[in-house]
Amino acid sequence: MRQIAGMAFSIVVFFYIVSSATIIDIPNDYATIQEGINASYDGDTVLVQPGTYTENVNFNGQNIVLGSRFLTTGDASYISSTIIDGDSSGSVITLHSGEDSTTTIIGFTIQNGLATNGGGVYCVSSSPSISFNIISDNSAFDMFDGGNGGGIYCYYSNSIISNNVIRSNYASGFVQSFGGGIYSSYLSPTIKNNLIIQNLGDWGGGGIYVSYSDPLIQQNVIALNRGTFYGGGLYLSDANPMIINNTIYRNRARWNDGGGIFCDGYSALTVVNTIMWADSAAGENNEIWIDDAVYPVISYCDILGGWEGEGNIYDSPYFRDTDNEDFHLMAAEYGYPYDSPCIDAGAPDILDIELDSLWGMGTLISDMGAYGGGDSVQVGIDEYVIVYKKEVELFGCYPNPFNTRVSIQYRLAEPGHISIIIYDILGRQLEALVNHHQPSGNHRISWEAEDLPSGIYFYRIQAGDYNESKKMILLK
Repeated sequence: MRQIAGMAFSIVVFFYIVSSATIIDIPNDYATIQEGINASYDGDTVLVQPGTYTENVNFNGQNIVLGSRFLTTGDASYISSTIIDGDSSGSVITLHSGEDSTTTIIGFTIQNGLATNGGGVYCVSSSPSISFNIISDNSAFDMFDGGNGGGIYCYYSNSIISNNVIRSNYASGFVQSFGGGIYSSYLSPTIKNNLIIQNLGDWGGGGIYVSYSDPLIQQNVIALNRGTFYGGGLYLSDANPMIINNTIYRNRARWNDGGGIFCDGYSALTVVNTIMWADSAAGENNEIWIDDAVYPVISYCDILGGWEGEGNIYDSPYFRDTDNEDFHLMAAEYGYPYDSPCIDAGAPDILDIELDSLWGMGTLISDMGAYGGGDSVQVGIDEYVIVYKKEVELFGCYPNPFNTRVSIQYRLAEPGHISIIIYDILGRQLEALVNHHQPSGNHRISWEAEDLPSGIYFYRIQAGDYNESKKMILLK
């Protein structure tokens, strides 16, 4: 696994559109990110070159894309080399004027923020996409009222928080302080495919705190977080979360209950396909503590100490290398000493779409944990190396850039099933161009994009163990 600035990175597959509106280049057009945002209009892209930008950025209601060169290249090294440093003088990034789902923050290291709420990202009455960032060493602190959301603070927000590394953030104060990594209250955010690690919530929710909302919490690694009193990994209060295919590992409630998950209030807790292992609490229930008012449905999970419920098991998950933050499951087929009992042990109505050494091992039945089930792509900015095999040769698309119509050309050395899928800005499937068996030889398929806006799109080709994604530019 390639190391950059002490973090694990690799080739990542991502699907984003760069708007056909104005692209503002920082620092070539404007010296600071804030000046670029101030000069932008809805739909614009503020593209930031590598460097350290010591400033506190406010979107001021602009529905724009703020991205590093990772946005246009997919090169993960730009994430660690494009730094927004808050210099301990407020939230690093602020959104509080109704920014909508077209607003995107992608490809940065967001660090050294210090605010009462939201040291890294402060988001109130806004619903941006926060993706492919390192959010680290930020603090939410208030001596008398308590600070919330060291890494990210979301209030009345349907934010999409995906594919981030959220590490070493703190929520602290002399009174109740929640959500070292993420604090979310009201509405229904999506928290998906993140590595949430080594965060502290002074009162509770070292990794994630959620209240009065119905979040989707899916395919995250939530590890080594600490809640001083409650919920080292997650603190859930008067919430109805869907917790699917997560790995919750070695979190700690230092002085009280629920090392992995603490859930109170009038909540409906659903946990599926999740591994909860080696969490600890000074009080009751190392893995899960549930209030009497909570209605829990916990199934197809691997829980240390066991738990009643359909499909639940109590068996070592056999992670590959937790010392180096590798929470993939062991499999003898790939040279490991054991087969994890979590392989093919998930809910039978959830399927793996990837079947290889990193994702969805075994059959199509989902694995437990962060690396199996559903539409998994990657967790955080993690290892997902595309292995080239000569049975497929992808020639690319022509013309590129194109105006409404493009041809994709490829060659199959052997007959087999092949799929070619087009994706949009949030990784949503737009169209399956091919999804059937084809003979060997040269092939060409056309895609019509007449009804779509200009920008960068991606097509993904998969045949057997081979898969690859490439971008194409639509210019009208």
